[in-house]
Amino acid sequence: MLTENEVAQQLADAEASQELFSFTLGGVSLWRLLRAPVGHSLQGLGLQSQPQGGRLWLISRGLRSLLGILRLLLGGRRLFIVKSYSSALRALKADGYVDVYFDKFLEQVPGGSKWSFCNSSAFAEREARARIRIDLDVTFIQIASAILAIFFPFYRSASEHAQLASAANRAFGAGTLDSGQVRKAYSKFRWQVWFYSLLLGRLRPGAVFVADTGEYSLMRAAQLKGIRFVELQHGIFSPDHPDALPAAALTQARGDLLLPDVLAVYGQYWLDCLSTSALASLGRIVPCGCAAIEEYRSLRAAVQDSVPTAGPLRVLLTAQGFSVAELVRFIQEFLLHRVRPIELNIKLHPIYDDAALYAILASDERVHILESAHNMPTHQLIAESDIHLSISSACHYDALALGIPTIVLGLPGHELMRPLVAMGAARFADLPATLAAQLEAIETGPSIDASEYFCSHGFVENLSRSASICSPSSSSQG
Repeated sequence: MLTENEVAQQLADAEASQELFSFTLGGVSLWRLLRAPVGHSLQGLGLQSQPQGGRLWLISRGLRSLLGILRLLLGGRRLFIVKSYSSALRALKADGYVDVYFDKFLEQVPGGSKWSFCNSSAFAEREARARIRIDLDVTFIQIASAILAIFFPFYRSASEHAQLASAANRAFGAGTLDSGQVRKAYSKFRWQVWFYSLLLGRLRPGAVFVADTGEYSLMRAAQLKGIRFVELQHGIFSPDHPDALPAAALTQARGDLLLPDVLAVYGQYWLDCLSTSALASLGRIVPCGCAAIEEYRSLRAAVQDSVPTAGPLRVLLTAQGFSVAELVRFIQEFLLHRVRPIELNIKLHPIYDDAALYAILASDERVHILESAHNMPTHQLIAESDIHLSISSACHYDALALGIPTIVLGLPGHELMRPLVAMGAARFADLPATLAAQLEAIETGPSIDASEYFCSHGFVENLSRSASICSPSSSSQG
């Protein structure tokens, strides 16, 4: 397993020596479409998504998705569009499941349309019970684009496919890419752009918001039509992330690099962290905060104000689906040490974790395994805990934003957290005995100023301003 930094250096060296960004087709940098998949493959985390439904399930979703497209085409204009995922439906309220990324924004800024993609079958049944109705499931676009890419590829004989594959293989080793992979990725991208352009041309929104990197086709369609494209930070987005293009890409590329008009990061920490990126060079990074953090800050304050009890120390471990065997052994050994009374909740990753691999830990009465579809949102679990643990999770930053101490476990993959440990914001436990000692000497969380540094306040107003859309609260203040 390579660190993200090691992979980033390999990518940068290859891009300089092989001029990977120079391979252009249809006005788009071909390498941009493949950079993240190649980067993740080089890192070798071994992440595997949990299986989706079968063919009938996919066909059924595809047909419902097609009906949704027809309804949108027959409808009227939308002020803006948000695109989310089924796994975002985390919190269950009295009137349905809340999307942690966009529901707060949709509630306070009228005129939006909510799109979604089912990225986890464990959350599929929640879609029908979404608090804010999903207007479009994009499954049909995904299926149709993949099929059309096979039978009607764009630029069937383009030499750029083979040239890029050869250059990538020279840089990273034989078998990294072949021309068929490049052609398929590009053709699928182009068909998705066609479908999204059709919808955007009908709805004519002023802005499109997405909750993750990699939405290249929707971005391209929006920007070709002059629609502002805003990407929310999702998880850890360091300068070494394969989708965080370095500033050097701006001079190397001969085609569109598919960069959002705005990257809405959580706080000033991330703007500082990404200072060497292409987006920072273009002045497109804006600290906007996070809806979920804002909601659970008030809960955290209530927990801190409550009368202390003699109960056990509440410890939350967020797992990520990698280094699982090492993590389980680490926790097993930790539990053998004499520590103060604890309650250890292990929250599994919604996409990559398999509960069976953690079952042995549940034999200890202090341990509770919370599976991917557990009803309590992760942010609530963090807010109600005394301390947070993980290897290299975005939850480290969420804990700090909520004012909760966080500990980095020194297992394979933790290297991404070294800057956080070096600046003194997070503790580090390389051994089970070290973790036991740290839990014995637990201190208070970071200051309010540190909390703001990791996640700004005023999410809805900041996001509205970044997209030049007026929210009721911001207009009343103006």
